Amino acid sequence: MIIKKAIFLAIVILTFSACFNNSGKLDIDISDIDKPKVEILQYGKAMFAIPQDKFMDSVMNYAEKFPLLFGESQSDSAALLQLNSFFSDPYMKELNNEVRDEFVTISDIEEEFSSAMQHYKYYFPESRTYNFYSYISGLDLQFPIKVIDNNFLIGLDLYLGETKVYDLSGFPKYKSKWLKRESLVADAMSELVMGIMPEPDPSANLIHQFIEQGKRLYFIQAMIPTISDSVLLKYEKGQIEWCIKNEARLWSLMIENQFLFKNDVAVQKKFMDDGPFTSILSSAAPARLGQFIGWRIITNYMDNNDVSLADLLLETDDQKILKKSKYKPER
Repeated sequence: MIIKKAIFLAIVILTFSACFNNSGKLDIDISDIDKPKVEILQYGKAMFAIPQDKFMDSVMNYAEKFPLLFGESQSDSAALLQLNSFFSDPYMKELNNEVRDEFVTISDIEEEFSSAMQHYKYYFPESRTYNFYSYISGLDLQFPIKVIDNNFLIGLDLYLGETKVYDLSGFPKYKSKWLKRESLVADAMSELVMGIMPEPDPSANLIHQFIEQGKRLYFIQAMIPTISDSVLLKYEKGQIEWCIKNEARLWSLMIENQFLFKNDVAVQKKFMDDGPFTSILSSAAPARLGQFIGWRIITNYMDNNDVSLADLLLETDDQKILKKSKYKPER
């Protein structure tokens, strides 16, 4: 009997897990779309390789290759001295050594970017060509990747994987465990889509924030159809299983407490902010459950309606999306 129950539970989990895989709508044929060749120009690697006693004489040789990174420094001696100070700083050198050891090769990342940008071109045919640069950010956790105009700036020091650097810097474990190379391209696509969608409104009601985050995740999935749910959601296996088991209960909680259309900041923080878990539910409940619900709503909406990805991102009627998604998880 115990064995039968275990088998039944496994089947249920697998069935629900299948629901969380890419919808058929994202299984597209991109064979007719030219695949861009992505080369990540490694600014940090180039700068740290300049001998310190020759830095001021040699640094301007790289200005043409890295125009965005130099900015007005090309004609500002004080700015060049600051650059020299940055690249001679012992802590920055240590970060660069960590990056050098982790990213001996970046061909796999360039290939993943090429595929993602091929998908991007499929959905947005008129999109411009992007440039890609890597650098040492100094552990700028708030902005590990920046998109400026048609340039990606990638802070490789925030994708080191298991490293004592993050522990010594006081990064919480629930954040640092996702600072790994598998997250890099997904984070870049997340940053890219934020420039396409309407400006976020942090004071908006909860359903708006759910749907905004759902759109972001759906876009990442459209650009990287092979992405795992774990990397997409930044949830471990047990956390995903908790979501599978409790999705209907979680939705009932939203309805019964009339949370969805509230602008209560305290409630929003409980379901949108990052953390080790969602305290009002369970120590097993992952944080950011609002993004999970939003992703499920958006996936249902796209599966049940003839809507382009571009139109989805620009749609501002949250109640329309919710209603037409027909989202109603079963207990």
